[in-house]
Amino acid sequence: MKLIVLVVVALLGLHTTPAQADAARVADAVEAHYEVAGPWAVATADAPGYRLYYPADLGAGGVLHPIVTWGNGTGAVPTQYPGLLGLLASWGFAVVASTDTTTGTGSEMIAAAQYLIARNADPSSVFHGKLDVTKVGAVGHSQGAGGAVNTATKSGGLIDTVVPIALPAPIWVSPGDRFSVSELSCPVLFVSGANDVIISPDSALRSYFGQVPGAAAKALLKGAGHNTIQGTGGGFLGYVTAWLMYQLQGDAYARGAFAGTSPEINTNAGWQSQTQKNLP
Repeated sequence: MKLIVLVVVALLGLHTTPAQADAARVADAVEAHYEVAGPWAVATADAPGYRLYYPADLGAGGVLHPIVTWGNGTGAVPTQYPGLLGLLASWGFAVVASTDTTTGTGSEMIAAAQYLIARNADPSSVFHGKLDVTKVGAVGHSQGAGGAVNTATKSGGLIDTVVPIALPAPIWVSPGDRFSVSELSCPVLFVSGANDVIISPDSALRSYFGQVPGAAAKALLKGAGHNTIQGTGGGFLGYVTAWLMYQLQGDAYARGAFAGTSPEINTNAGWQSQTQKNLP
């Protein structure tokens, strides 16, 4: 799969009244809450083939931590995504990121999830008895976004939710990495950058969203390009984290960003092309 980096600079002047500013702060309350570090201090570790991000005080208070398996974009490695992966750990997730630079088949991400599940059963591991192995999410960027879909459809029900970030249009997907969103049986959040008009355009995401038979949500981050998720994570952090809190930790507050009578993301001026269906 080819990877094209788009660099777009947008300058936008906004003039708001104090009342409008207050309304805007209320409107994006969930996003703002989850785009900053959560209550857990974060630890990192390296294992053969994997980079781990997890709460430093694993299992404190009897908490069992959901698992997130991460898929890199083409040619990328986990250390290029410190903003997102570290933030997820701060909100109580145990993140296992394959160091493989090609994760499109999903096999690498499935193996990564199974690696942490095995550590949960290993008395010599720091993760022993500290993970919720019944709650596993698959998240990935670009080629890894397709890998996340494949992880869900090829792992026999292991995955409870999927977040493909900048999922490529079919033309960019090599034969060995092909995925089928119509086979997804778990909730999925499609997010991409509004300026990512070549690799992951809205037309492709609309098609993918329509093919999902069950629960799904979709939105484009204004001003974001194909690789905005790298580094600090840009404006993707709040809602990606909120989605995983909603799906894997049963967080009712986070749910309000996507479901209910007036989902927050639908009125957030920083996003466009927002839509949802069949969300519990």
